[in-house]
Amino acid sequence: MVGEAVLRYRDGKTERVRLEETDMDRQVLRITRENGEAGDVPFSNLKAVFFPNRSDSHAYPETGSTLAVEFADGEVIRGTAQYNPVQNGFFLYPHDRSKNDRVFVVTSAIASIEVEKL
Repeated sequence: MVGEAVLRYRDGKTERVRLEETDMDRQVLRITRENGEAGDVPFSNLKAVFFPNRSDSHAYPETGSTLAVEFADGEVIRGTAQYNPVQNGFFLYPHDRSKNDRVFVVTSAIASIEVEKL
């Protein structure tokens, strides 16, 4: 994961950043904030990472199961993903891509997840 993103924190805060690196083993994102400040953000602070829709970016595959992911704050996002509960997170490709092409969901921030039948 590298590029422009919007971090959604578990406390409700939202922050636009540039992702520089992701360390899945340490569960940390290395970011650069809009003011140029660099830092690390632990997964434990995050709900999800949203990758805004860009005109050139609908190339991501939509393989996997159709899921409804519910977060502790009650927000539900529906999309397609290859979910594995033992991983620290996974990419969800929302059904409505008008705002975001994909969302990196932090597994520990999920309140419930449901496989939907089409």
